Amino acid sequence: MSTEMTIITNNPLVYRSEYIAIEKIFVESTNIEGVLLAVRDLIHKGHRLITHPLSGSLKPNENPYKSIIVSRKSSGIVFDHLIMIEKGIESTYTFFRGKNMRKYCDGTKHDFMVVDKLIIESRLNSNGGV
Repeated sequence: MSTEMTIITNNPLVYRSEYIAIEKIFVESTNIEGVLLAVRDLIHKGHRLITHPLSGSLKPNENPYKSIIVSRKSSGIVFDHLIMIEKGIESTYTFFRGKNMRKYCDGTKHDFMVVDKLIIESRLNSNGGV
C-alpha cells in the first residue's frame, strides 16, 4: 500500500525520515498553508486524499508543521476531496485572519515536528482512509 501514497509535508523530520520509506514531497513553508495549497493542486490533477487535511487536535495557527498523504497516481478528480481540502484552506485562513503565526523556540518547533510525524506514522500503520 505504501508505494501507492505520497506524503506532502513541510516537516523536515518527516521528509528526512528513512523509517517512512514512501515518496515524499517537501514544501518550503513556515506554516501549514503551503502544504494545503500544494495538496489542493494535486487534487486538481486527480490525486486523492488519504489523510484528512486538518487531522490532529492542534489549530492551524498553533502547529507550523503538517504532513498530508495523497494517492501517488492521479485517477480523476474526486469532488468530495476537493471540497474537503478547500474547507481546510478556508478554516486555516479563518484561524490566521488578523493573527500572526506564533513564534516558537527551536525546542518547541522540534516538539511540533514530532507530533506531526507521530500522526502521519499512525496513519501509515492503520488501514483506514479519509
